[in-house]
Amino acid sequence: MRALLLALAFLCSTAHAQTWPSRPVTLVAPSTPGSAPDVLSRLLAQKLSEQLGQQVVVVNRPGAGTNVGTQAVAQAAPDGYTILLGSIANTLNPHIMSKVGYRLEDFAPVSSVAAAPDVLVVHPSVAASSVRELIALLKSKPGTPAGHAGIGTTPHLSLEVFRRMAGVDVTPVPFKGGGEAQQGILGGQVPFMFSTTIGILPRVRSGQLRGLAVSSAKRIAAAPGLPTVAESGLPGFDVVAWFGFFAPAGTPLPVVERLAAETRAALADAELRKRLIDLGAEPLGSTPAEFGAYVNAEYLRWGSFTKESGIRLD
Repeated sequence: MRALLLALAFLCSTAHAQTWPSRPVTLVAPSTPGSAPDVLSRLLAQKLSEQLGQQVVVVNRPGAGTNVGTQAVAQAAPDGYTILLGSIANTLNPHIMSKVGYRLEDFAPVSSVAAAPDVLVVHPSVAASSVRELIALLKSKPGTPAGHAGIGTTPHLSLEVFRRMAGVDVTPVPFKGGGEAQQGILGGQVPFMFSTTIGILPRVRSGQLRGLAVSSAKRIAAAPGLPTVAESGLPGFDVVAWFGFFAPAGTPLPVVERLAAETRAALADAELRKRLIDLGAEPLGSTPAEFGAYVNAEYLRWGSFTKESGIRLD
């Protein structure tokens, strides 16, 4: 009887995958418009809509360092019609917050999407043209406010690593996403911050903000003139954001595998790859198993880091 039930379940899930999607798919970006997850979501949604023959609709659900939108997907029906653009925040938040509203086990990993470093930027009025000059300025002004895109985001992590490695006393100012953080520094609420390359590079290129360095171990093709933080006086500095698709746990495996395959196909498109690279991102793409292994490794990595550094947010 058990074998029969398993066979029937497999046949049902396979049939579901063959008809999926028969209606629009909701892609939750757990951040504000203009942020890196939002920009990535909209680029991928457009391409996936073309491939799937159904509209992939991006819905912004910001709040609590991406936890609001992430929890909403964890609680959604596991039918393939609600997916999440997750990020490094999903493997960091559980270690630094007592309540996040979800567990990694609540999700089915689908595919990696892209990776991107942060850029350390300052308002043009700030008298610092290099990382070393900024550190010297911050040491002369303890408590200087420093913006970031929200609790648990990569810009927040980059800031925490920076202030510890540089030995500076700053006051973190969390915004509700990268877009709001950009408005904060442009409006003079904070003099400097880390921000993911996706979204911030146009501000740097236009001169609205001054870019000092990127957080990755290597320089990026989209901004080869920007040095790394590591080569600018803080050797070993290396923080990179990653993004990927998740579905609610229990989503039929054939649907998960179909979505992963479509994601890889989208990321192989020459035009989309160029747009991502120009934004400062590295296009990725993987199988569900590969992405799941990576997510688990990141969970262990940041758990170890937060324990050693003592980072807690409550």
